[in-house]
Amino acid sequence: MRTVVLRAHLCLALLAAGVGCAISQEQEIEMGRQMAPQFEKEFGGLYDDPQVQQYVNNVGTSLVQYAGRRELPWQFRVVDSDQINAFALPGGYVYITRGLLGNLENEAQLASILGHEIGHVVERHSVQQIQRAQGAQFIPFFAGLFGGGLAGDAAGAVTQLGLMKYGRDQEREADYRGLTYMTRGGYDPEGIVQAMEIMQRASGGGGRTPEFLSTHPNPGNRIEYLSDAINKTEAQQAGARITGEDAFRQNVLNRLPSSRRRP
Repeated sequence: MRTVVLRAHLCLALLAAGVGCAISQEQEIEMGRQMAPQFEKEFGGLYDDPQVQQYVNNVGTSLVQYAGRRELPWQFRVVDSDQINAFALPGGYVYITRGLLGNLENEAQLASILGHEIGHVVERHSVQQIQRAQGAQFIPFFAGLFGGGLAGDAAGAVTQLGLMKYGRDQEREADYRGLTYMTRGGYDPEGIVQAMEIMQRASGGGGRTPEFLSTHPNPGNRIEYLSDAINKTEAQQAGARITGEDAFRQNVLNRLPSSRRRP
């Protein structure tokens, strides 16, 4: 741990000087581990239903075998927020909001969302964002995270990082990776297009900026290239057809009170 702390302080110095610093996998995992509790707090805490949590975690972990980076401490959790969104912290900490979960219709759609977030982690997109930030807004976060005495300032940076908007190329890469993971797992690839359509409908209305659009490109702009990819994917010919409607209804929809689902 001392090596990690020393390396982190060196990164702080380099970032403050405007020089990039590579973040190791060990540091990435430590960042996610320390960010997770604050992130959960900012989004209403974990949804209080062990069966829902276990089901979502099982679906997520089943996809990791097709994604690589199995050495990460992967965790898939539901936060008790009515927002329509999903997030990936460094190190394998993946979240979906109760609001988004309650708007989905089957397990294939859930797998597509989790697969997309897994793709971000596998490609270290959040780590790349931190490294490109060159330190200004993340110096307080790193200092608090690795013992610099600025833990209070770090709390705000946790939320800022979780809400960071990825670049268009990163989102497309995560989309394609998510599609690959879910189809290798036997899920109907149409689930990812259906999920995009659901998010597009659920995020609209009310005269305000949809939460999902604050951190992801418009789903409507992604449906076309994903539909094209599905037509070309090997999984389309390999018989990937699992939708998991019954399991999803039993483990999610029947356990989310209608009053807590977003209309």
